[in-house]
Amino acid sequence: MRHNFIDRYSSLDSPLHTLESRTKLLAFAILIVGVLSIPTDAEAIFFSYLFAAAVLMGISQIPLGYIMKRMVVLLPFIMLAAVAAPWKGYAGFGALAVRAVLCLILLILLTNTTRFAELLCGLRRFGFPQIVVINLGFLYRYLFVLMEEAMRMKQARDCRRVGRAPLTEELRILSSMLGTLLIRSFERAERMHSAMLSRGYSGDFPVVAPRRFSWHDIVFLAGTSAFVGATIWAR
Repeated sequence: MRHNFIDRYSSLDSPLHTLESRTKLLAFAILIVGVLSIPTDAEAIFFSYLFAAAVLMGISQIPLGYIMKRMVVLLPFIMLAAVAAPWKGYAGFGALAVRAVLCLILLILLTNTTRFAELLCGLRRFGFPQIVVINLGFLYRYLFVLMEEAMRMKQARDCRRVGRAPLTEELRILSSMLGTLLIRSFERAERMHSAMLSRGYSGDFPVVAPRRFSWHDIVFLAGTSAFVGATIWAR
């Protein structure tokens, strides 16, 4: 099974990749807040954020095709929001779509220019509760293990039958598979926890060669804050 990690391109060596994780967390959070606060009728400000996002995409060296594939996933949710609130009209729908696309681009840039372990370390340094950070780390590391186990069970089911069964039989098989997956997940979690404790796990995920705060981080934070501040003042 080929896993599609959210930080696939985090090992590149672009100017965004070299920034410290806290810098990117704070800077992209500022940009997202700025995007969400854009008035519906401020077309010039929307274009300025689109231009800034394009510049960041170019600097990051992340393939454009990868970003476009990730953006396609958002389209059904945008259409659902448009159907749920038809009274906003075309202008409101356009503003909603642009905001959603911009936020998704910023999140893709954040996760693909920073290793997930560094993101967790940055959140911890910002004071996020340790239990939240630990659960995010476990979710990211072992979600793919559960997916692979489910795929093996599906393959075994398909190899033992020909064609499709009636709906009631399909539901019975599916419920049985889910129960088996739950039991296997619990057993595997117990084994993993014992293995981690035997290797000295203390509640934190160590980062190999963490990046240090430098003047590049100061320049990026100052530039981001100045850009968002200028767009707010221009309204």
